[in-house]
Amino acid sequence: MRTVELRRLRLLAELSRLGTVAAVAQALSYSPSSVSVQLAELEREVGTKLLRRVGRNVELTAAGSRLAAYADQALAADEAVRTELAQLGPGPRGRLQMAFVQTPALALLPGVLARLADTAPALQVEVVQRETDPAMEDLRCRAVDLVVGVEYEPVPVGRSRTVDRQDLLREDVLLAVHPDHPALPRHGPIHLTAFTHDIWAASHHATGLHALIRNVCNRLGGFEPDIRHRSDDALVLSALVASGRAVTFLPALLAAAMPPITARHLIEERIQRTIFTATRTTTGDAPAVVAVREALAATARQLAAGRQDLDVLR
Repeated sequence: MRTVELRRLRLLAELSRLGTVAAVAQALSYSPSSVSVQLAELEREVGTKLLRRVGRNVELTAAGSRLAAYADQALAADEAVRTELAQLGPGPRGRLQMAFVQTPALALLPGVLARLADTAPALQVEVVQRETDPAMEDLRCRAVDLVVGVEYEPVPVGRSRTVDRQDLLREDVLLAVHPDHPALPRHGPIHLTAFTHDIWAASHHATGLHALIRNVCNRLGGFEPDIRHRSDDALVLSALVASGRAVTFLPALLAAAMPPITARHLIEERIQRTIFTATRTTTGDAPAVVAVREALAATARQLAAGRQDLDVLR
């Protein structure tokens, strides 16, 4: 048997997890034909059939399933060795790919990148905006190295023994309305029930903010919100509120930076979400990951100083 390339083992491991060549191609930013060619080359390297055709798709043979299990172990071992070697080096360097949810990115990224320019000048950080669930998928398939995600209380983000998660900030989530809304009191928190008949803006189905809005309105307000607008872009949601045609919940860090809207706490309950970082357990001690997490923590502490709507968790 010839030497087996790790990049091809990675494709096999992802095929075992995701089920189709098309899904592997999408997850790893390859073309389906390129994935198929590399898997065929892997079969030649190991000298046995790893895949069989089933209709228009393929599935793993017994040998393919066995090798896919070993592939996960081999990839984790390779990453662990690289982490140990990096710890023996002169400091954070190389490339780190980071997935950032939009709303914490707007508040945290400027300070984080400025700090890293001073503390880790040899480190090349690449940022991609992703919602939490797809970002965590990118982390699992090694498309990114670090995730800055959010977790709303009604919809926990799934945990895994292969993921090293550290909570960074707990942030209040406020009801955002137009400043001239007739139900808005002059000062202080507001009753959710005053917005029973309003039109709501939310994120897309099966996302944290969408679940939060439905949970809070039903549980605390006793009504099903009339959701007519959907966007995963918090700036779009803010624009809908500023139009005077919708209300929504927005995180405190963003709401404070949006002057055309007013954001208040609820009288009924303090609503919060958690901003966290996640990496693979095999890279948690890598100098690059440690440096970025330290820059995030320092920036979070600076943002939270003197504020009552942010709690620093690290």
